Amino acid sequence: MRIVIFEDEMHNAERLIQLLHKCNAAIQVVAVITSVEEGIRWLEQQQPVDLMLMDIQLSDGNCFEIFSKTKVRTPIIFTTAYDGFALQAFKVNSIDYLLKPIDADDLKNALNKYEQFRPANNYTVDISRIAEEFLRRDSARFIGRINNQLIYVKAKDIAWLQFARGTTWATTITNQRVPLDYSLDQIEQLLDKHQFFRINRQFIIQIDAIKKITTYYNSRLILQLAPDVDTDVIISRERVSEFKNWLEGKSESAAG
Repeated sequence: MRIVIFEDEMHNAERLIQLLHKCNAAIQVVAVITSVEEGIRWLEQQQPVDLMLMDIQLSDGNCFEIFSKTKVRTPIIFTTAYDGFALQAFKVNSIDYLLKPIDADDLKNALNKYEQFRPANNYTVDISRIAEEFLRRDSARFIGRINNQLIYVKAKDIAWLQFARGTTWATTITNQRVPLDYSLDQIEQLLDKHQFFRINRQFIIQIDAIKKITTYYNSRLILQLAPDVDTDVIISRERVSEFKNWLEGKSESAAG
């Protein structure tokens, strides 16, 4: 079986290759693709493979951008760290997925499912519903106002959100601070739960904004964020376990 892997983190790709060979020593991984641009070039060359294992988030964007620019007729097993908001779409469209960190048994079961429909040479990939949902979340935007000017902030540019002095503030990764016309509860429902976590009533943080995690008295944690926050960012004892699960990609309700 010839397989191509779409994965931008090499340690994940190497582990996946090891798991594949444990499942079937005859599997040949013909390429590891790390970006959307590289994937489009590779697919346009029409190198024959039996199966693709495709990470949803690649180094230069969302893998669904590939499908808008080139036709894909090869069966796909998606690998994803996203934990729920569009997974039902995979089932509806009969496309399998593996949730990171990938389990060896789950991978073996997915390969078995592939073998079941392998004789169907007319296999086509219907990912329109999945792509629509993921791209909607990935491109979420929030309206704010500075003086008399309306502006918007993209979710992917937000480092952390804070409710303070009766206003919801978004601080971007470039340290721009914008007042938003939404409550934290409203924003929470629109964010990617793998990337964002509601640590308390005042804060939602983005995982890449975490600079340091320090133990705090009474079994709590205190965070140092980038950009800096002008107040203590503390995780209560009750939320510490859920927060740790979120960091490990295990939480089913990371932002809730």
